[in-house]
Amino acid sequence: MKSLITILIIAFCYTLNAQTKKQFPTLSGHTLEGTAATLPEKPAKKFTIIGICYKRSAEEDLKTWIQPMYDVFVAKPKGTDYFDVANYFDVNYYFIPLISGFKKAANDFKASTQKDLWKNVIDCDTDIKILKEKLNPKDENLPYFYVIDLSGNIVETISGKYTEEKMDKIQDAIE
Repeated sequence: MKSLITILIIAFCYTLNAQTKKQFPTLSGHTLEGTAATLPEKPAKKFTIIGICYKRSAEEDLKTWIQPMYDVFVAKPKGTDYFDVANYFDVNYYFIPLISGFKKAANDFKASTQKDLWKNVIDCDTDIKILKEKLNPKDENLPYFYVIDLSGNIVETISGKYTEEKMDKIQDAIE
């Protein structure tokens, strides 16, 4: 009986690890600055965080992440505070709204966000059906954040509205 329980625990742990070590599919597009982008970068020099909004209904939850992600991963510290979080987390991160009509709404989006964030927002050219098939989101009405390691593997997946606990999970996956 003990060996059966041990085998079940090992199998369960293996299944969890196999799901998070899935390769992130290659996608291409253009940043709001107009620069071509292909993700994940190969060869990658640092971890990448990709936030994807699959449907317009996930847009409001995605917006709750924009400022916290900006503060942690984009904003440059003013002064000489060497312990600033933005210095510590050196990652690539991108928001990818796969919502219909984003090309038309991009100018409105640019008008409502900081200019230094434009390089982090990608208008995706890859077929959305292929991305959905490979990433298999459980609820397309939520935004998803994928932490990708240097090999292009997904090491953490977070979904829903921003919370400090979810941000902590992302940061733990990077460390």
